[in-house]
Amino acid sequence: MDILFQLLELLELILLLVIGLQVLYLAFFALGSLFPYRPKLQKEARHHKIAVIIPGYKEDRIIIDTANHALEQHYPRENYEVVICADSFKPETIEELRKLDVTVLEVQFENSTKAKSVNKALAYLSSSPPDVAVILDSDNVMEAGFLDKINKAYASGYKVIQGHRTAKNQNTSFALLDAINEEIGNSIFRKGHRVWGVSSALIGSAMAFDFEYFKNIMADIEDVAGEDKLVELKVLKERNTIEYLEDALVYDEKVSSAKNFSKQRTRWVGVQIYFFKNYFLDGLKEFITRGNFDYFDKAFQMFLVPKVLLIGLLGFMGVLSLFTPVHPLWLALMLVYFLSLLLAVPRRFYNLRLLKALLNIPKAILFMVLSILRIRKSTASKFEVTEKNVTSKS
Repeated sequence: MDILFQLLELLELILLLVIGLQVLYLAFFALGSLFPYRPKLQKEARHHKIAVIIPGYKEDRIIIDTANHALEQHYPRENYEVVICADSFKPETIEELRKLDVTVLEVQFENSTKAKSVNKALAYLSSSPPDVAVILDSDNVMEAGFLDKINKAYASGYKVIQGHRTAKNQNTSFALLDAINEEIGNSIFRKGHRVWGVSSALIGSAMAFDFEYFKNIMADIEDVAGEDKLVELKVLKERNTIEYLEDALVYDEKVSSAKNFSKQRTRWVGVQIYFFKNYFLDGLKEFITRGNFDYFDKAFQMFLVPKVLLIGLLGFMGVLSLFTPVHPLWLALMLVYFLSLLLAVPRRFYNLRLLKALLNIPKAILFMVLSILRIRKSTASKFEVTEKNVTSKS
């Protein structure tokens, strides 16, 4: 029994170390997010040619609204083009899109991925290449001045730029919870990182790239979900900085039901596991041998327990430490982690609706656990769509 008890103590200490590292990491960057960050951008810049690429897969319900909004930029119309990659869309949707001032690329693949659609758009644009490629999801709506802000950042020398993706809708408690989760990610992995001089994380949309650079990066990216993670790893391995524009807003539809929350998280966790297995050791090697912290930082993020799951784990262990011989450090980690999350939540969310949304956290934790149990190998190589309601951003 003594050997078993000692073994359990050792396992607990190892788990404490692993979770403790994650909590301190998140707390450090959450603290950074409290400070202002404004990248130095040119006040005036010529209007570079921009291509807005919007890949979609069977998303007929929302693409017309998205396309119309994409044409409402306060940016010279002759200097930007909207390219819709229509993968497996209905003929009537294609017909409606062709009535708009957008370029429609009909694509279809045996195994559809977002990367394949984006590469088709890049190939099409190469005959008369733009300076900048902007990537949106099919439910994204850019604020009117988004392209102007991207243009100024590009003119200031940044090859890779992440805009501020934020919630378009908060119509249900789950949508609000999803919106808060996104803003916590913005605070910690984007703004907080830039405050401390580390590259911003990419998020899959509201991204902008130097066109030729992006085309080269994407050249061998095809059959993988989470292509933004692979792009990010390539960019950081080459020691290029990813800038973050907090005031360049793109509105994104958030999931409004537990079912869709679960489906989305299943895909995300599967992608994270795939990239952890394939890139963590390489990131560690790059840091040790070449001092490439940005690349290692991204690889380390693949090691992190998802935020919602960590709330459940630390909440359980922290309370348990009050009544059992479990190490009291669990309570300290729980308090530090919860405080870090509160620091990372923008003040505008502090209202009575927040309390109602927090009541859904146990349900979210349950669905996250079920998501992990459902992960399949194919999760990291499919273009899966999370069903969302359609909210117009007027």
